[in-house]
Amino acid sequence: MRALRLHVPDLDPAEAAFAALDLAIGAFEGAPPRLVWRTDAFARLMPEVSPGDLAPSGLDAALAAAERGETAPLSLEGGAAMLEIRPGRGPDGRLYLKLSDAAERQEAEARRLADRERLLLTSRVMSVGEMATMIAHELNQPIGSITNIVRGLKARLARDALTAADGVEALDKAADQALYASGVIQRMRSFVEQRQPQVEPLDLPRLARATLDLLDWEIARDRVSAQAVFDDDLPPVLGDAVMIQQVLVNLARNGLDAMRGEPQPRRLAIAGRRLQGSTRMVELTVADTGPGVSEEAAGRMFSPFFSTKPGGMGVGLGICRSIIELHRGRLWHTREEKGAGTSGGSVFHIALPTARQEDEP
Repeated sequence: MRALRLHVPDLDPAEAAFAALDLAIGAFEGAPPRLVWRTDAFARLMPEVSPGDLAPSGLDAALAAAERGETAPLSLEGGAAMLEIRPGRGPDGRLYLKLSDAAERQEAEARRLADRERLLLTSRVMSVGEMATMIAHELNQPIGSITNIVRGLKARLARDALTAADGVEALDKAADQALYASGVIQRMRSFVEQRQPQVEPLDLPRLARATLDLLDWEIARDRVSAQAVFDDDLPPVLGDAVMIQQVLVNLARNGLDAMRGEPQPRRLAIAGRRLQGSTRMVELTVADTGPGVSEEAAGRMFSPFFSTKPGGMGVGLGICRSIIELHRGRLWHTREEKGAGTSGGSVFHIALPTARQEDEP
């Protein structure tokens, strides 16, 4: 069978990516600036401008902004639509303009929100898959207790040695264990449920303790000392409890994975305080005493598909950052160097807005 050969014109990698993503981008160079390259999407929005043509007068302000290194969007009346122009300068020295109209932006935003919700659902499903052993452990305890209670009742009934009071007490204990098992299942169901964010004031200390409860089996297995430490006057934050807990679970599990195989002591801490220099933000930290990461890895850890774990997919931290930014917050990482009074490791910082925005000086 003869191989089919396709001719693909040589393109700059960035320009090839722009074309593949169907972004409306044009490149200009020279003085006065002329269009030297454009994507098909750019041609659809500005069919009157062809490669080699001088930039039309409507683009002068955007090209001047790109020349100055500014990136703020500008508006231009283009036919029936209001065009938004985002200027920028490429590493090759060219001036790039990205065009979009209101209808396309709205459609793109709708697609982005749908894709993000699907991505969050996938992440939650992956998290539950990783917690399968812990779930089995939590369910085995109440189920085992119920089994023992029922067997004890049966044995005492067979000997005619069961009083009504003892039977009621035993059945109450069995019911408590069944309710506990039901709570575990409901907690997992709400963790993976696909739904719109439900923003409400969150009690962060309570959420942190619930996170450590979710991971208690892994914490005990790896002999990790885990604690939640929060300032007494910490205000509540606005957020979706399931999403914020997903972030805490992912970050805490990363810390547990990093410490596995490390010498004692192994410590995991979730802490909360007001963000230094601000009365409107709360800072959460998730710290571990693992080996930490290299400076090169620290600079890339939020990049898609980059992972320091063997077999890791490299999407967890990116999803965590997306969730925090969805809550109008920030997520960043610092390295804790080993030294006097410190045992090294990684610290992830989360800044979230408070539910009550006090006046800030």
